[in-house]
Amino acid sequence: MNLQYLYVFKEVAKWGNFTRTGEELGYAQSSITTQIKKLEDYYQVKLFERAEGRMRLTQQGEELYFYVEKILSLAEEAKEKVSNETNVRGTIRIGTTESLAAYFITPYIKQIKLKHPELKIMLESGLCGKLKESTAEGVYDMAIILDEAVEQPELMTIPVRKEKMVLIAAPGHPYSKLEEMKLELLCSETLILTEEGCSYRTLLEKRLKENKIQPKSVISFSSLEAIKQCAADDLGIALLPEIAVRKELQEGKLIQLPFAEEYINVSIQIIYQKKKWLTPPLKQLLSIIGES
Repeated sequence: MNLQYLYVFKEVAKWGNFTRTGEELGYAQSSITTQIKKLEDYYQVKLFERAEGRMRLTQQGEELYFYVEKILSLAEEAKEKVSNETNVRGTIRIGTTESLAAYFITPYIKQIKLKHPELKIMLESGLCGKLKESTAEGVYDMAIILDEAVEQPELMTIPVRKEKMVLIAAPGHPYSKLEEMKLELLCSETLILTEEGCSYRTLLEKRLKENKIQPKSVISFSSLEAIKQCAADDLGIALLPEIAVRKELQEGKLIQLPFAEEYINVSIQIIYQKKKWLTPPLKQLLSIIGES
């Protein structure tokens, strides 16, 4: 069995179209069709069927897909393990939050790319809960999250550092004159928050609920830039990691309110499956982040 057929099979399942798969892989559409036909002949089953204008996996195709992912992952791991650690090829998949992707991880990714220019790094952002779940399922080789301490039996957790959370507002906000801002003051404020499921939003809402505090109103955005702009325009106050607003604070576009840090306690953490074999690039990424 040619592993290339399995890789093509996986890509057709992804794109749902033979022509698009050929464009992505640099093959003619006829070559894609031929390779899928050889797989179907080998297994004596139909792997795809046309539905709603795209190619979808049959039940037998779904079963094969489960094994194909494992086979290709093992083949890639074997290739990387026996290859020279210099200029490693292959793909690593890293999940992280939007704030860490934008303001923390990119310098480290750049170092790995300089060392391994032929390495493909897939960096995807998401919410911490989903990132933990996907890492445990093997979707990501590693995830870098901003959350409370992670304790999951199947995951290895490496703490990097505690990350300061700051409550921000437009310059001149009256609360900036206080020595310390109590949680109760949020009753009279509009909160500008990240989307539901975000770790630090969840923690803030938990603290508010514990203290029976209901904000005047809540505005939600998935974009950090939108949150910062709304706060700068005095539409409310927002809770964000300090690394995400450092530039705006220095330039005076936003101010930090005297909000007690102990209300929200989160850390940057690296997580991966305990049974995961770490490739040289992953080990190097762990090392350079740990030295920061």
